[in-house]
Amino acid sequence: MEALFAVQDEDVVKGQLEHRRANLPERTAVIAVEAERAATMTQVQALELERLDYARRQHRYEGEVTAVEVRIIELNEKLYSGGITSPKEAASLQDEINHLLKRQDDLEGQVLEIMETLEPVDARLKELAEVAEQQDMAILEARESLKVAEAGIVDKLAESAKRRTEAVASVGSDLLARYERNRPTFGSSAVVGFSGSDCSGCPSSMPAVEADRVRCLPAGTLADCNECGRLVAR
Repeated sequence: MEALFAVQDEDVVKGQLEHRRANLPERTAVIAVEAERAATMTQVQALELERLDYARRQHRYEGEVTAVEVRIIELNEKLYSGGITSPKEAASLQDEINHLLKRQDDLEGQVLEIMETLEPVDARLKELAEVAEQQDMAILEARESLKVAEAGIVDKLAESAKRRTEAVASVGSDLLARYERNRPTFGSSAVVGFSGSDCSGCPSSMPAVEADRVRCLPAGTLADCNECGRLVAR
């Protein structure tokens, strides 16, 4: 009977160790730093999309500037080539050139404005890259700490499993089967002791008739408690 209680004790130990492993503070720390890293990545992605939009607009304006510059060159060549004899036509060309020069100034101003807007965005992206690098290091350290903590629990689980195996060797197969059937329902109190008048697992006092029945059983007998359903070791 002592061996059966030893088996139950090791099952309790296993449950406690598994609960401890699932709720290690090191695991919580890993989850926290990974969440911080994910939040940083979300910020980076949002800024990169914003930067891409500005960069596309800048590229478009720069393309327009180039096209305007080419057109101004063409008009100047035409104006000063000597082929224009009409003052009215020359004035028209000059007006178009002036208009294009103003358009060029406007476009170049928009390019400069975008470049100025991108400066803080790029600075923030650089800052976030440094933060992400620090967070990556923190994640590695947290995971290593978790690995060490888990390894310690795994060793204890192995030691407990070994003790349980040794105890099981001294328990009859019938008793073990009865215990295993009760364990899912009663957990750490599937097998309880008998105090002489009560099943120690019952929430209330054992009826006298039931207590007398158990008391009359031979010592070392495993009885079913008719009150709570647990196995009572006589």
